[in-house]
Amino acid sequence: MSYLRTMRLIRFFGTIQFYRTPIFIIFFTALCGAGRSFASCPPDSGRVVTGGIKAEANAFAYLMTGVSPQVAKTTPGAGVSIGGFVFFDIHKHLALQIDIFYHFKQAHTEQHGIKANLRYLSVELPFYVVGQWRFKDCSRLFVGTGPDVDFGYYAVLESKGEKFDLYKKDDDTELSAMQNNSMGWAIMAGYEFPFGLQINIAYKGAFYNVLDANRTEVGAYPYTLSIGAAYRFGLTTPKRKGGGDVD
Repeated sequence: MSYLRTMRLIRFFGTIQFYRTPIFIIFFTALCGAGRSFASCPPDSGRVVTGGIKAEANAFAYLMTGVSPQVAKTTPGAGVSIGGFVFFDIHKHLALQIDIFYHFKQAHTEQHGIKANLRYLSVELPFYVVGQWRFKDCSRLFVGTGPDVDFGYYAVLESKGEKFDLYKKDDDTELSAMQNNSMGWAIMAGYEFPFGLQINIAYKGAFYNVLDANRTEVGAYPYTLSIGAAYRFGLTTPKRKGGGDVD
């Protein structure tokens, strides 16, 4: 895919500032180019780069510390995630994968008996070290784990028709209710069919307190459970006979 076509696709997401950064341009160009790679059960010595697209349903909430559930708590809400990934096939049992996601997430909150809905938009970059086990038909099982970084750009709490921007800084303290980024760890697992379709599940938990004001007294650590499908480009359906023994 040409650089011009790549830039046209990037402009499709022009309302999201992150998509205009050099990090995203480099990632998206690599993803588009990876679709041309041939990756049908590569040998142990192969170094194949492929890429694909993902769509997931997510459940999102915060683990609260320093405060009792009777005072403040959150429960998961339903959301959706779309994105892509680049896959580096290092060995028959080892690979690296970099994802990029655009998230719409929701959580239900309750503080001092007042209920509210939190809506959250972000761009996320998980980095996985992947263990994989191929079958004779070139399908595979995979499990991955690695660090995760999330960049939020919209976080609004809605209650009784009123909206509160969690990223807006207080004029006196110059602190916001919440910081717009978090760091954590991600775990994923899934199954890939020989033609590239994947079914996967993932859990991501932050080890960084995202609160800004009152962060020395209370902690809020976001976590997400997601399930979805992906498609990896660049694969060819193998013409093999036999069953599904693990390679």
